[in-house]
Amino acid sequence: MNPRELIDALPMQVMVNILAVTFFFGFAIENGTMTAITHWFLYSMRKHPHLMAIALFLICYLVALSGAGIAASAFLAPIAFSLAAQLSLSPLLAYTAVACGTVAGSNFMFSSGGIVILGMIEGTAEYADQAFRISVLSFRLSSLLCTLFFLAVYLATKSWRCTVQMRELPERLNVRQKLTLGLILAVALVVIVPKIASELFPSSLLRAAARQMDASLVMLTGAALASLFNLADEKTVIRKRIPWGTILMLGGVSLLIAVGREAGLAEMLSPLIAGALPRYAVIPALGLAGGLMSIFSSAISVVLPTLYPLVPGIAADTGLSAPLMYSAIFVGATMTGISPLSTTGSMVLVGCRGEEARNNLFYQAIILPFIMAGAVTVTFLLAQFL
Repeated sequence: MNPRELIDALPMQVMVNILAVTFFFGFAIENGTMTAITHWFLYSMRKHPHLMAIALFLICYLVALSGAGIAASAFLAPIAFSLAAQLSLSPLLAYTAVACGTVAGSNFMFSSGGIVILGMIEGTAEYADQAFRISVLSFRLSSLLCTLFFLAVYLATKSWRCTVQMRELPERLNVRQKLTLGLILAVALVVIVPKIASELFPSSLLRAAARQMDASLVMLTGAALASLFNLADEKTVIRKRIPWGTILMLGGVSLLIAVGREAGLAEMLSPLIAGALPRYAVIPALGLAGGLMSIFSSAISVVLPTLYPLVPGIAADTGLSAPLMYSAIFVGATMTGISPLSTTGSMVLVGCRGEEARNNLFYQAIILPFIMAGAVTVTFLLAQFL
């Protein structure tokens, strides 16, 4: 490969998407808008302490879904562990609520995780027109699995018995935070409404409008407006809130995969995987492989660029559903991100105060991703027969 081909192999659309989402929502994180909204939501549930843990899971889910992605766990985790201490809830439940909530929410089509799968599949020649439907399927499955997993931990820790009430009144949103919230809502409407409308009411006009409303461009415009109105210090946002390490690693791994693809690696591995496993086990095996890899590494920057290029070849060799394979890899890789050794889980674990408490929580939480990987495998095994 010559240098020009190597540069062309960089997933520029995906990298710009990550930059745009994290830059825009970095303003809301930096000026405390997300934290303030979280406190008010939890305070509104103060008369129902037995539902507080469920409310915490929902707020983590909604904040991550709104575009903050897994970065939301960095500021939600300290709130969750503080709340758990006040209400005498299990630290493991607080960990699960934040980890599962942010993982599922970030898989929304226009949040930091979902927009990656959207960009990667849109970059393929074979399945670009199915990218949005695949990302919707992945989001729905991950939301279902994370919700059921959280509820299982909620029941196992007997958290419905909580009776302690939260009484501290949160501070009101200041002018910057109100403007930030309004800007987030405006950007969400501009990005989401045309896309959903074009799916519900198919027409050439709506589809053209949906194509023009590029999520990354709209969010970069929103970030420019946030900077113009001085909603937060843009230099701090750029330095602290944009995951430059993830972006650079994604580019590096994509270059390695491109070199391997040029050398025929995908063509070599695809028949091996398709031939070594029974037909019904191929899709669950891909989900399990993605899940186990993600326990120790990043789903977005390592696992997806490694496994996604194998899908077209395996689909051609087996005749299995490529959309289901893409979903299995994505769901498996992101669900086990709750591991304390992976990106999301490690950010949640840092929010636990006290070295001894953190060490105890680590040993409790390390088993969770393996259970989740098993659940993903069974889900996609059953999905083929439904």
